Amino acid sequence: MKTTALLRFLAIALPAMLVNCAPPAYEARGYASYVADHYAGHMTSSGQVYYPQGWTAAHNSLPFGTEVKVKNNFNGRTVKVIVNDRFPSYPNRIINLSRAAAEQIQIPYHQISDVTVTAKTIPGQQQSSGGFGQNAPTPPPPSYGAAPASYSAPAPAGYGAPPATNYSSPPRTNFGAPPAGYGTQAPPSGIPPPPPGYPGAR
Repeated sequence: MKTTALLRFLAIALPAMLVNCAPPAYEARGYASYVADHYAGHMTSSGQVYYPQGWTAAHNSLPFGTEVKVKNNFNGRTVKVIVNDRFPSYPNRIINLSRAAAEQIQIPYHQISDVTVTAKTIPGQQQSSGGFGQNAPTPPPPSYGAAPASYSAPAPAGYGAPPATNYSSPPRTNFGAPPAGYGTQAPPSGIPPPPPGYPGAR
């Protein structure tokens, strides 16, 4: 009886564990920036409206609808976002986050951060079946410029530790003070929240 229960458990749990151990379908390291509040309400490349409070991002090679995990390599903080936009190509810049996502991983106001972007799966591609001799699929070819697989560029001038709690300290650039509430997870003033069902809504 116990042997049967154990075999049943392994038959259910083992495939799930193997899928979780499979290599990611996409992984890249580079710099992350974030979308400024004045783009709120503008149409993204996917046809959806941009909301700073949405957990979304712009990426230049992953298909729209791809869920990615973005890790700030400076402080270890992570956030999951849905790709729904493209952005102009800059050297070593691989992702552009919504305000909410940038605040979650503590990207300082008007600065960029060293990040690693990973996607377990890519919509529309056949996935590896639990690591049984199949390689993970490669990312699709870029449509708006290549996202580098790795980089060796130095950190941007002035890059340092973000403040521990908020961004009330003077910025290290000449862009003026951060917008009200930046770095506190407070919604931007005067900007409506995303509608129900918006990609990445939490």
